[in-house]
Amino acid sequence: MKIGFFTDRYYPQVDGVAVSVELFAKELIKLGHEVIIFAPQSAGKKQVDPPYVIRFRSFPSIWYENHRDTMPFTPATIKKVHEQNLDIAHIHTPAQIGVLGMRVAKESGMPMVATHHCDIEQYVRVYKKMLIGVLLGILIAPALAKSLDSYKELLPYLKPQKSIKVWNHKLILESVGIFYQHCDAVIAPSVKMVNSLKDYATINNVYLLPTGVDFKATQIKTDFNPKQYYQIDDNCPLLLFVGRLGKEKNVQLIIRSMPKILERSPSTKLLIVGDGPYAQELRELAESSGASPSIIFTGMLDRARTLACFKAGDIFCFASLTDTQGLVLNEAAAVAKPMVFVDPAISALATDKVTGILANASVSSFSSACIKLINNKALAETYGKKAKSLALTMTIAKQAKKLLKIYLDIV
Repeated sequence: MKIGFFTDRYYPQVDGVAVSVELFAKELIKLGHEVIIFAPQSAGKKQVDPPYVIRFRSFPSIWYENHRDTMPFTPATIKKVHEQNLDIAHIHTPAQIGVLGMRVAKESGMPMVATHHCDIEQYVRVYKKMLIGVLLGILIAPALAKSLDSYKELLPYLKPQKSIKVWNHKLILESVGIFYQHCDAVIAPSVKMVNSLKDYATINNVYLLPTGVDFKATQIKTDFNPKQYYQIDDNCPLLLFVGRLGKEKNVQLIIRSMPKILERSPSTKLLIVGDGPYAQELRELAESSGASPSIIFTGMLDRARTLACFKAGDIFCFASLTDTQGLVLNEAAAVAKPMVFVDPAISALATDKVTGILANASVSSFSSACIKLINNKALAETYGKKAKSLALTMTIAKQAKKLLKIYLDIV
C-alpha cells in the first residue's frame, strides 16, 4: 500500500504531531508499505531528509509562533502529488498541507483518514492571533480543496454574534467538524480527543489509536550525566519536565509549586528540558518565585542527552491541559518513571494511583502530589514499574499494525 502523510508540522520542529508522523511512517515502512510525508520546508538551510519526505516552500507563520505556512496549490505541485499514485491519504493537520491532501484525495477518489491531533479551540484561547488564521482558512479552504458545497454549511456561522467567545467556539467546531466529515475515518490519539470530537459534528468511524511507545529510542547510549553536568547531588530528589516551552504547556504551575515543595523537601531540584517562545517568561517566573537556585533550564538538548535526563529524573511532572496525548509521558513510562499530571484523559499510560498521581491544576494540589512521591520512594518505584509494563503493551510496532487495519477497513 502507498500511503500519503499530509502534515503542516514536521521535523526539525519537535512536537507531538511531528513525532507521531515520523514514528508511524517508519513503522509502516518496516511492515513493507510505502509512505510519503508531505511537509513544509524548514527554515534556514535546506533540510536533509530521508527519501520518503517531500517538502513544500514555506514561510514563517504570522498566526502561530514556531510554525511554517505554505501555499502548495500550484498546478505543478498538485500534479506532483497526484503522480505519487497514492492508495490512501492520511491527513495529520487541518491546515494548508492537510487541505492539499483533501483536495488530491477528492480528485482521485482515494480513501481519506485524518488524525485529530490538536485541540484548536484550546490553542486559540492561548494564541489569540490564531483565530485570524482560522477565519482565513474557513474562507479559502473549501475553494482550495474543491469542496464548494462546504460553504453552504459554513455561511450561517460566519455571521458575527454578540458574544465573541461563543462565535469563536462555533466557528472552530463547525469548520473543523466539516473538514472531518469529508474523511472516511477519524483517528483520536486519546480518550480526551475522542470526547472532544463529540462537540465538533456527527463524525462516523472514529477510532481511538494512541501513538505507540518507541522503546528503541530509550537505548541510545551517551556519556552525558545530567546530575554531574548540572551539579546535582545524587541524593537530591529530581523532578523533570521535558517539552516545548509554550504558555499552553502550563510549566508555570510546576515552577509555582516549587516553593511549596522546597518547604517540605529543601534539596529537591527541578530540571526543565526544552525551549520555546515562553522560555524567558518562565525564567523570570522562576526568579520571582524565589526557587530559582533549585530550578535548572537546560535549553534544547539533542535526543541522547534528553533521554539521559529522562533516566536521571525521579518524578516526571506534566501540567498541560491542552495536550492531546502527551507523548513525553510515553517516554517517561518507557524508562519507568512515576508521573504527576493534571489531565486524566490525556494518556492511557497516565492513570491515577496506578502509574502516578492525578493532581488538580493548583499549586497546593500539584506540590502535595510531588511531595507524596518524594517521601515515599517505594510507591514511586511501584508506579514507575507499572508505567513501563503498560507501555510494553502499547509499542509503536503494535500501534502501527492497528493503524494499518484501519486503512484496510476503509479501503
